[in-house]
Amino acid sequence: MRQARKTRAPERRPQQRSLDTRERLVEAALQVFAAHGFEGATTREIARRAEVALAALPYHFTTKEALWKAAADRIFGRLGETFSRRLAGLEGVDTKERLRLLLRDFVRFQAAHPELHRLMIQEGLAKGPRLEWLVETHIRPIYDFVRALVGAAQQVGMAPLGRPEHVHYMLIGAASSIYALAAEFELLTGESPTQEALVAEHVATLERMFFPAAPAHAAGTA
Repeated sequence: MRQARKTRAPERRPQQRSLDTRERLVEAALQVFAAHGFEGATTREIARRAEVALAALPYHFTTKEALWKAAADRIFGRLGETFSRRLAGLEGVDTKERLRLLLRDFVRFQAAHPELHRLMIQEGLAKGPRLEWLVETHIRPIYDFVRALVGAAQQVGMAPLGRPEHVHYMLIGAASSIYALAAEFELLTGESPTQEALVAEHVATLERMFFPAAPAHAAGTA
C-alpha cells in the first residue's frame, strides 16, 4: 500500500517575510527612539529588539534617519486614525462636546502609546531638520485643528481663557505626562497609571479641569 503523502504547510512568500521583518523593525525603532532619542538609539539595539540580523537592516532602511521617519509615521498614523474615527461620528455635535470627546480619546491613546510623548520630548529639545520635518509633516496639522477648535470654544465661554496655543500645550501635557513618566508615577503611588480605573479617573479629572461647566458624564462612556 502506498503511504499517504504528508501535506506541507505552504511557506510564507519572501515578500510577506520581508514585510513582517520591516514591521518588526519599525515597532522596535519606535520604542528605542522614544527611549533614547535619535542620537542615543543604535541600529544594533533596534535590530536586537526586532530579532533581525543587523546585516539585514540596510536592505529595509538605507539610513538610520529613514528608519526614524518610518517610526514617526507609524505612531502619528495611529493617532490620526484615532482622531479620524472619532471625527467621523461628530457631525452636528457642538464644539464643547467635540473637544471633550477628542480629549478623552487623546488621553486613552497616550495611555496605550506613551512612546508618542516620549518621542516628542526627545526631538523637541532642539531645533533641527528632524524636528522641522515632524512639525510640518505631522504636528502642524494637529496644532492648527486643535487651536481653531479651542479658539472657537473660548469665544462662547466653553474653554479655559488664555492664548489658544498655551491651552493646546496645557492639554497635551495634562493628557500625556502621567503616561510618559509612568515609572515615576508608579514609584510615587505604588500604582500603574495605565490601569483602566485610573485612566478613566484621569479622563474625568481633565474634563472637570478644562470643561468645568460640562454636564457630568460617566468616565468610561463614549
